[in-house]
Amino acid sequence: MSRSPFAPPAGGPTRFPSGWRARLGRDPIPILLREGSPALVARVRRSLIDDDEAPGAAEIAAYPEVKSFLRKQEKKGAFPIKAAERAMGSEKFAHAMATLRALDRLTELGLDVSLPAVESAAEFLLSSQAKDGGIADLTLGESKESRGKMVALHFHGWALGVLCRAGLDTDDRIERGFRFLLANRQADGGWAWRGVRTDSAARPSSHLITGMALRAFAASPSRRSSREARRAAELLATRFLQPDRYPDRRAATYWEQLGEPRFYTDVLDALDSATAVGLGKENSGVRTAEAYLRGRQLPDGLWYPGAPVRGDGLEKPTSAKDRDKEGDKEREAARWLTARVLVVLRRVN
Repeated sequence: MSRSPFAPPAGGPTRFPSGWRARLGRDPIPILLREGSPALVARVRRSLIDDDEAPGAAEIAAYPEVKSFLRKQEKKGAFPIKAAERAMGSEKFAHAMATLRALDRLTELGLDVSLPAVESAAEFLLSSQAKDGGIADLTLGESKESRGKMVALHFHGWALGVLCRAGLDTDDRIERGFRFLLANRQADGGWAWRGVRTDSAARPSSHLITGMALRAFAASPSRRSSREARRAAELLATRFLQPDRYPDRRAATYWEQLGEPRFYTDVLDALDSATAVGLGKENSGVRTAEAYLRGRQLPDGLWYPGAPVRGDGLEKPTSAKDRDKEGDKEREAARWLTARVLVVLRRVN
């Protein structure tokens, strides 16, 4: 694999990691700097080694990999629908979900609404916002064919979090979106799938829904220290690695399905949000989740998406070329996931 032009020069003196990096089984930051694409290296420099000269949004937007991603964007700001999104709901829902996922990646790269492409994607997501603050296009039923009664709170919360990361934290529409989210909490301080799994606030929350809703507060500088955020985070931390209360992804093993890119609640995502709103090692759930994540690091220094045990029974590519291509794709995902894990471990420690 070609060496990134943004990596430190080879041949310099070996430096042993200190502080939080010294507690890792192997320090993966040199691997990320050496193997990572320019966009990933920029993220590492910005978020993990406090490089004051890390590339800014304008420079990142000019990278070929980012320009290639942005070329997929449609005129109205939306991104193309993929099969997985189309299978979930209506055409409107699928377009909103595809755009949400794309915007999540763009903000992960460090881009915000100062870039026209990010601004237009954000405006597309907010274009269906109703008077009550809910993003109407994110209404979803139990199946694609069933009619949704209410905005899916988990996707609504995720969208608010992404929009806050894009720089819209103080926008009036975001404020209305948070009011909608708070108005539809369960009595225990978390969230459940209203309109599908329950219509009663008295029912227990779902950690799947709560984890995705909490992303909104974790990404909002003006709300992450609120009592509502703290209460939801403390509740979620009691559920780490436990079965959900509802049928959706009920099994405890779903916590271990580390997603890259981010999608449903998993142990990394939940620990990220819970610690972003202020939980630390004084919380037993945080300690449990952190220990679990540490144990997922492989001998090559990286964390890999999916379940902890490799091998899913699917048919594997047979040619050497296909095997190499599949291996490169998996390792690229592992590098991005590793960066996300390190951001959380650094915060915890």
